[in-house]
Amino acid sequence: MIRSCPVVAASVLLILGSLGPGVEAQDPDSVVAIEPILVRVLGSTIGTKAPYPVSVVAGPELTRGTASSFIEEALRAVPGVQIHNRFNFAVGERIAIRGFGARSQFGVRGVRVLVDGIPATLPDGQATLDHLDLAGLGRVEVLRGPNAALYGNAAGGVLHFRTTDPALVPASVSLRTTAGDFGMLSIEGNATGTAGNAGYRVGYTNMNYDGFRRDPVADDGTAYGAASRSTLNATVSFPVGNGTLRVVGNGMSLDAENPGSLPQRTLEEGQRSAWGFNVRSGAIKEVTQGQLGASWTGNLGESTTAEFATWGITRDLYNPIPGRVIDLSRSAGGIRSLFQGAMPLGDRASFGWGAGFEAEMQNDDRLNYGNDAGQPDFADLRLDQNERVRGSGIFVQARLDAGSNVSILTGLRYDNINFSVDDNLVDGDPDDSGKRSMGALSPSVGVVIAVADEAEIFGSIGRSFETPTTTELANQPSGAGGFNPGLEPQSGVTVEGGVRTVVANRVSLEGSIFQTKIKDGLVPFDVPSDPGRTYYRNAARAKHFGWEIAADASLLQDLKLRVAYTNIDATYEFYETDDAVFSGNNIPGLAPQRFDAVLLFDRGVGFIELRGLWQDGLVVRDDGSAYSPAYFITDARVGLYGLVLGQFNLAPFIGVANMLDATYNSSVVPNAFGSRYFEPGPTRTYRVGLGITWGR
Repeated sequence: MIRSCPVVAASVLLILGSLGPGVEAQDPDSVVAIEPILVRVLGSTIGTKAPYPVSVVAGPELTRGTASSFIEEALRAVPGVQIHNRFNFAVGERIAIRGFGARSQFGVRGVRVLVDGIPATLPDGQATLDHLDLAGLGRVEVLRGPNAALYGNAAGGVLHFRTTDPALVPASVSLRTTAGDFGMLSIEGNATGTAGNAGYRVGYTNMNYDGFRRDPVADDGTAYGAASRSTLNATVSFPVGNGTLRVVGNGMSLDAENPGSLPQRTLEEGQRSAWGFNVRSGAIKEVTQGQLGASWTGNLGESTTAEFATWGITRDLYNPIPGRVIDLSRSAGGIRSLFQGAMPLGDRASFGWGAGFEAEMQNDDRLNYGNDAGQPDFADLRLDQNERVRGSGIFVQARLDAGSNVSILTGLRYDNINFSVDDNLVDGDPDDSGKRSMGALSPSVGVVIAVADEAEIFGSIGRSFETPTTTELANQPSGAGGFNPGLEPQSGVTVEGGVRTVVANRVSLEGSIFQTKIKDGLVPFDVPSDPGRTYYRNAARAKHFGWEIAADASLLQDLKLRVAYTNIDATYEFYETDDAVFSGNNIPGLAPQRFDAVLLFDRGVGFIELRGLWQDGLVVRDDGSAYSPAYFITDARVGLYGLVLGQFNLAPFIGVANMLDATYNSSVVPNAFGSRYFEPGPTRTYRVGLGITWGR
């Protein structure tokens, strides 16, 4: 179930209380205990005192009746969040919050992402979620808006994925398998429990998928877009000193074909095919990744708490794309520390403080070769360079609770990101080695006022800062090595306000309105000489203005409805290139309106879930001359749980996606060369599954 829970920003997130959208009001049996995750409370607080909107999806909804293959299956009906499922494992799903992230050609941009407390967003701002253990998700926290004083280098907000905590039983083992159309088959295993004073959980998932896009080169009905992914995730936690030590490790391997995007003429012919150039180029993605992290949270003395965290990541990528083959080896890591305390000010007021710092590093060894039908042409070495990123940030926050009705939060963060590149391809070519340094000071201030026992208003203003990634800097239209010297970071200022309330103890409501002014916005584009590769440039000024509404209602004892509506008007205020003027046009890739609703009937022995999604049409070019039409799709899931067979509990389920068999574009590629803007969604899709659990 989804719960927009009270938060108080300081150094780490603690979600308290039972007001706000998504919380079933006054139902103690429905409350999910949530540990400090993103920002920790400064002092003792009561009520929903967050100066910005936060939503939390927790519990069975994240995995119930899913194939554990797509993030979009788990994260539904969250206001401000658009997940465009490309059904293409080679590039992943596009995730945008308040319009930030829509430019990403692969992975996640513009949004800070954490997985079990370990940043999935690297120092350069790029995040990949191939390693996410979708079968083991316990909750997802969504912080909308920049909140720059805490995180830095992200404009849209924060996504924190957290796997299920170890079960408080001696041992429990579960197995689930799901089969569906287009060769979908997943097998999931999970073992969890306690041993002495330690809790553990180990989960493994293997997923195989044939894809639904037809191979136009073979032209024999075979598909192109197959994928195979395996993930292993392990967590152990135990007390150390006056706190708790949590160790998280995971590994992932992925092998996926990239069917690419299509022009309108192909879709008009009724073909959900792959792009022929991608097939002939052997466009695939092979990646292996491993990471290990540890965090300790506890007390330092009587009045100060602290958290220390460290992590390391390795990633190897082999990625043929049209025109070239990318061979990348990456290592990254970092440390983070947080300190906080609080003190009373008289009988009713209190003051809290928080401070912390973080340091991160990223090393990329990048090789680009010519593409010979999907194989690297070693005689055509086009790029050979070592890229280094060093990021550091320091932040402080203070909170004043003036009685029980007014809370004021202020924060300040400074980020410094240093990029350097060593060009190894200098024999007969210029040496493109160089350095780039990008930094910013990001202040924020917010206020929350309780106007009644079950209602409060909030508002905040904050500055965001977002650098180009190493890939965006390395891709230069001139073909030169090194980093693009003209590509600058984008910055923004966000002003927002809203209200939270509970009506008749049955309906939780939250509404917010926001505006972000952006300077030097990063814009993707293609060039005729290198189709299939994305380049970036800055737009001088842009604006995102919109509002979000979330409602969670208990219609009957066993019937619940959750809806989320997002409206966003994203435009270029001033944007000119050498040969065109785009000022006043809509920013491509963003749906102006999106309505998402989930209806759940759950009697405790089984469930029926219906979901409807309507998305407005959206432009796909900076000049506004092409667009992707609006669509409406519906899904259904039905299942049982608690069926006892000896020592085992059985949980069968079935699911149908796109029940009305709509023809729609699930995602788009803004400004793609050759009018290849569109990534079609699949036809009506069925799946069946069975979960088996031994132990509680």
